[in-house]
Amino acid sequence: MVSDMAERILGNAVMYVMGSIENPDVHLGVGKLVDIGVHQLILDTPVWWGICRLYNGGRFKHHAPFTERRRDGLCLRTSDFLKSQGWEIDEELWAIDGADCSPCDNKVPDSH
Repeated sequence: MVSDMAERILGNAVMYVMGSIENPDVHLGVGKLVDIGVHQLILDTPVWWGICRLYNGGRFKHHAPFTERRRDGLCLRTSDFLKSQGWEIDEELWAIDGADCSPCDNKVPDSH
């Protein structure tokens, strides 16, 4: 069960990151659970650089989170947006945090 949950979280983190890269003008954010996977991607620097190199035109995708969580439904809007882009998100993971979202800021260029 633990490895299954880890795979679900990481898979949805990849969907979120790719959605952010492919749609830089769309404001997206994740809940606490999927954010764990996003941080795992970022912390594995060779993997993160590979994602940036292959899918972000070689530009580094910065991580610039807000310090306070937003509670305006952005997490749910992000899951809806990813579904509209053809991603098969894990509804349960996105619903767990619902409106409690950890969006990032544009403090640095090309951040998510």
